[in-house]
Amino acid sequence: MKEEHRSKKTDLVLSVGEYAFTQDATTGAVKVLTGPTVVNVTGQEYPVIYDHDAARFRPVELEDAAQKSPMAPQGFYIELHNPASIETATQPQPASKENAPALLMGRRVNIPGPITFSLWPTQVARVIQGHNLRSNQYLLCRIYDVAAARENWKKAVLETANGARRADESDGPQGTISELTEDDLSVGQLFIVKGSEVSFYIPPTGVEVVPDEDGQFVRDALTLERLQYCILVDENGDKDYQRGPKVVFPKPTQRFYRDPKTNATLFRPTELNPKQGIHVKVIAPYTEDGRSYSEGEELFITGKDTSIYFPRPEHSLIRYDGNAKHFATAVPAGEARYIMDRGTGEIRKVEGPTMLLPDPRHEVIVRRVLTEAECAHWYPGNDEVLEVNALLRTLLQRSPSTRSAISEGEVRRSKKAQKRPADLGIADMSSVHSASSGPLADEWVRSASYAEPRSVTLTTKYAGVPLVKVWPGYAVMVVRKNGERRVEVGPKTLLMDYDESLEVLELSTNIPKSDERTLPTVYVKLRDNLVRDLVVVETKDRVYVTVKLTVRAQFVGEASQAWFATRDYVQLITRRIRSVVKAKLREVSIEAFMADPARYVREAVFGESQTLAFPDAGLEVDDVELMGARINDPTIARMFEDAQQLAVASAVELKHAEEKLAFEKAQQGLERERATELAQTEAFQGSLEMQKIQRELELV
Repeated sequence: MKEEHRSKKTDLVLSVGEYAFTQDATTGAVKVLTGPTVVNVTGQEYPVIYDHDAARFRPVELEDAAQKSPMAPQGFYIELHNPASIETATQPQPASKENAPALLMGRRVNIPGPITFSLWPTQVARVIQGHNLRSNQYLLCRIYDVAAARENWKKAVLETANGARRADESDGPQGTISELTEDDLSVGQLFIVKGSEVSFYIPPTGVEVVPDEDGQFVRDALTLERLQYCILVDENGDKDYQRGPKVVFPKPTQRFYRDPKTNATLFRPTELNPKQGIHVKVIAPYTEDGRSYSEGEELFITGKDTSIYFPRPEHSLIRYDGNAKHFATAVPAGEARYIMDRGTGEIRKVEGPTMLLPDPRHEVIVRRVLTEAECAHWYPGNDEVLEVNALLRTLLQRSPSTRSAISEGEVRRSKKAQKRPADLGIADMSSVHSASSGPLADEWVRSASYAEPRSVTLTTKYAGVPLVKVWPGYAVMVVRKNGERRVEVGPKTLLMDYDESLEVLELSTNIPKSDERTLPTVYVKLRDNLVRDLVVVETKDRVYVTVKLTVRAQFVGEASQAWFATRDYVQLITRRIRSVVKAKLREVSIEAFMADPARYVREAVFGESQTLAFPDAGLEVDDVELMGARINDPTIARMFEDAQQLAVASAVELKHAEEKLAFEKAQQGLERERATELAQTEAFQGSLEMQKIQRELELV
């Protein structure tokens, strides 16, 4: 590479604001040439540039050696690394060729603009825009050279903001630039420059502005609106809760806490109504409203005393099964819940109607575990009750307590482990401030979703009324506990009453249809019910044939309870079809049946009418399609197959003979027509000859 540069003797023109490095090939000395000038590289030197990342000089082509001098306009500053020594603190002069002086390696200085200069070899310059600050922005600065910082502390470019310090900010974060003097500085010390005090700042030599994770120098403070708060976490682990409205600047050693899930730094307090509460533990003693709270004390805060709860550094939230807020459980009239005293173990019954909000410090809602005999006597034939109570007995054996009831927390954890849906109730749940409200007043957004507290009932309760959508062309039967029944035809949406359920039908499946395996359903399809079945019939000559049918059935008339009178209408249809088809085909020979099986099947099903009616079920069969007929005896089936093949072959041969005869007839006809035409032609020619001879005779 060096030989290549020596062999080239070209000129490089440097304009104003440009410079280039050349290295002597014999001594290794590097010189700097500044514009405006013309660089004529001799055979003893070659152009180089300084690679800051590799910390070495790298040869380049002559046309690539020109470098732009760093320039800091007004409002910018240059961070210069490896400045010249104090005795020769100058940069290369314009239109000169100079050797590099002694440099202060590892040092750096801040030079405010406007200024531009060329660099000595090994120097690195970074142009940085001066830091403009709004009132809710700040800079985090660090002292990296205490001697230089003390010497140049008053040389910082600093513009004071209007109304720099308000009286209500006198107790704000310590460690701001307005509170520091030269004697307070130390190596590595951090301080902040608040936009409420300083509107523009360029640090002096010895001070650097620390960028954030994104490389930005200017950081945003947090503007808290009313009903907002933030958390400042110090390096020693202390937390500082700040409430709005205010602009919050952190201390140099503090950072804003971010939610690990949402990455949010602004938080809303917890809204509480008289039916809600939160359970906290005091982790540090404090005094509030004349009352002292000791470490380890537990508090249950409800909306009766505190409608809006802001967290305190002395409070630690206690969660139960992942839920922080406790909700009151609705106990309707005619129902009750069991409450156990955690101190004495006494269990009492709370009857409805009421909104039950137990104090988690002293009370817990429990379930009563029933024995197998109780389940069988109270809920005969209910396997679900047996299963649930069997699970409760298993959990009770694992519980370290000796009580005869199990807490709802253990039940919920068991359901979560088994991926079962938790019991639901009815309550309000507060959430964060709505982003769509914009500049409007603060608001609370509430939803009907509900995280179940540590409570449960013996029978499962759901959030809201069960909703059933009846599709078009379908019907359901609604049954009340008093025995009342009604049929609903879709499209319709049903909101089920508390004592209502749906009639369940058990439809036969498989082919041929059998009730050994049924399909439970509450929906009846009113039109185009296709039922497929296999029927084994015996013909007049005792030949067994398997017939595959597809039957189309329709439910007719207005909404009728007769539609649900038969629990298995599929079995009703198939049994009737099998009966009539078997009876009809006993009178038909196998030969006649196989000649036209579809006709005999339709005649058997419909007779002289067009439908097969089931009046007791409000059902009609209006079409039957033969999907196939197969003779069960292989020998007879082979005979019919051979006969069919022979018949087909004979028909093909007869067709061929007929076509051949027709062809010969047509051919002979053509021959006759040809002979006739020839005879007529000969007669015509003879007539012409006779006329010719007659004219000749007349002439003689």
